[in-house]
Parts: sequence; C-alpha cells; structure tokens
Amino acid sequence: MDLLPFETALELILGSVNRTTPTERLPLELAVGRILAKDVKATFNYPIFDNSAMDGFVLRSSDTKNASPENPAVLEVVGEISTGEFCETPLEEGKAYKIFTGAPLPPGADAVIEIEKVKVEDNRVYIKEPVKSGSNIRKAGSYAKLGEVIAQKGEEITPGKIGVLAAFGIGYVATYLKPKVAIVSTGSELREPCLPLLKPGEVYNSNSYALTTAVNRNGGLATNLGSVEDDYQRLKEFLQNTLYEFDIYITTGGVSMGEKDFVKFLVKELGIDVKFHKVRIKPGKPTLFGTYDNGRRLFFGLPGNPVSSLVNFYLLVYPAIRKIQGAKDLFKPKVKAVLTKDFKRKNAQRREYIRVRVNFGEDGTVYAEPYKNTSSGDMLSMGFANGVAAIYEGVKEVGKGQTVEVILF
Repeated sequence: MDLLPFETALELILGSVNRTTPTERLPLELAVGRILAKDVKATFNYPIFDNSAMDGFVLRSSDTKNASPENPAVLEVVGEISTGEFCETPLEEGKAYKIFTGAPLPPGADAVIEIEKVKVEDNRVYIKEPVKSGSNIRKAGSYAKLGEVIAQKGEEITPGKIGVLAAFGIGYVATYLKPKVAIVSTGSELREPCLPLLKPGEVYNSNSYALTTAVNRNGGLATNLGSVEDDYQRLKEFLQNTLYEFDIYITTGGVSMGEKDFVKFLVKELGIDVKFHKVRIKPGKPTLFGTYDNGRRLFFGLPGNPVSSLVNFYLLVYPAIRKIQGAKDLFKPKVKAVLTKDFKRKNAQRREYIRVRVNFGEDGTVYAEPYKNTSSGDMLSMGFANGVAAIYEGVKEVGKGQTVEVILF
C-alpha cells in the first residue's frame, strides 16, 4: 500500500472541516487566545482629537516663522494643559501653553515644540528655529477612521488586540467557541500517573496528558478520557458512548500492524468515513483520519508511540483545531535555522521530522540542535525540543552548518 504524501494528508484534513464552532460573546478579559467571529470596527476617529505627541509648548506655527538663534521668537506662556484637560479658549497670537503628552490642543494651535528645544524665562518661552505646522501633533483620525476595521474576523485575540479594543471603548467581542476535543489512549499496558506499575510491561499513560495539555494550550477544550484496554468489544462500546460528545476525537494506539491494534478496524463499524490511513512521514506513519456525523466531526487515530502522537498533533491536528474555530492562520510558525550537528539516515523514502531545540546566537543567528536520537518512543526528546526540523524525502544527510526548516511548537 502506497503511503500518502504529507501535503495530501493535510489537504484531506483541512478539506474535511466543513463548519465552524458556534459563537459566543465574551468580555475582553476572557477573550484572549480566542478567534474573532466578526470584524470589529472603530467606534470613532482615533485619536478622537488632535493631541500632543510629547511634553513641550503648544503654539501657532506662524508665530515662529522668522525665529533664529540670533533673533528667537518670544511667546508668552499663558497656562498649561494636562492630559485629560481641554482648553476651550482659542490660542492668541504671540501666546503659548505648556502642554503634556496626550493632552488635546487648544483651538488655533497647530504645532508643538519639544521642551528640550526651548529656553524658558519669566513666563516666556524662547524659540530659536521655525516650527512647522503639524509638528509633534497626533491628528484626529490619523491612526484609524470611524468605521475602519481594527480587528478582523479570524484573527486570534492577543493582549495587544485586547488593548486596541479597549481603547475604542469596546468591552465585549464575538468569538468562536473552542472545539471540544476528546483524548483517549488505548492499550492494556497503560497505567495512570501516581498509580504503581504492577507488573513488567506496564507503562505510564503519557500520551493522554501530553495531548490534553497541547490541545488546551493551542485553542481547544480537551477532555482526558483516560485509557481503554485492548479489548475489542470494550473499546467499541467506549467509543460508541463518547464519540458524539466532541467536535474532534483523538485516539492514540491501535492503528499500527499489531493483532490487538483494534482502532483501525473499529472505525468502519462506528460509521467513520476514513479519509486516509498511513502517511509518508516519520514519526507517525500509521496515522489515521476520518469524519463522522455527516462530516461534522473529525476523528484522528494517532500512533501509540509518545513522540509520534505529539509530533503529529502539531503537524496534523493543530491546523484542524484552528480551522474549525474560524482562524485565518492555521499553522505553527516556521523558521530557517542552522543545524548544529550532522544528521544522517539510511532510508530517505519518508519525510522525517527530527526533534530540535531552537536557540539564538549572540548575532541573532537561529540554531537548531538535534536531539541525541530519533526514537519515536523516547518521550524525553519532547521535553528537550521546541520544534521539529523537516528532513525531506530523498535527503539522507544534512551537514552541520546547513540550513533546515523548523516548525516551532
């Protein structure tokens, strides 16, 4: 059976996302990390009034047109304007106000000169050069006009975006609900953390915890359903009872070639429309994907090896989580990095994603340090790594100092 190219697998996944989650209106302090469900428009011109860009003196530029070091313009300081105050009295010829950053300009004023560029004596300010009209002024509407889109549908709401919305007096926004994601690990050998390992061959269930936290950190709402032993009927009943409670369902294990790998058989009995099984990548070759409930819900059968399951979450599941909640940007960021060690492999038929730790040199160069081995069973490597470097099909060696493409976690 031919293995499916990675790009084809990804296209099938994203092409199968045929809806978005419902929306809800949230206060700003609860909206960070969510995806905007509607464009948000400026509620007024921003800035709302002409204001000073710095501390200094506000004046009429015409009063300084002949100013020079030998013959400075001398203006009478008739008061001061602080942030939050507004002076309704028009500024007269030959006069100036001391003004603070952000304070509105009085009528008739058209420029501000920085306080460090003038001399002040006996309530007079001496200006040694002409001041251009508009100097050091933030004009009303110069940043955004009334009705202009200030936050786009599909954007992730960041703390910076929260600040923008608050600056326009907007306290609530429409967001997409986080998709509900189930995590269940399969295998009779699995034990939960804090419980003793009772016999040789048992291992702790790391997949459920790694994936649950990965989902929650990356825009989903995860439920850790624990583990189910390798019993065909028991696993079938468990899946039947829980499949329709979630937007995305993830299993780990049960999709490879073992005689107790039941998931790959059960999916058909459960009405899951399998789009692919087995991808031309390492780790993660046995990955399975399908849809159910008339295509409304997604099913991912990830490999049981802990590295495989988590790497393929970032490569294949993460974009689906983003798309189902209406995000514009679907993928993890990529960088070009310099490999710090030689990498060699014998078989180059599959694309391989090697775990790396990305760091920055003093000169800003981005480096990728490979983990000491490529075993998909070594979970320590995922604690080490903050990304994976793509070694493309047909490439057997990448030398130290060569550039690789890294997907950041």
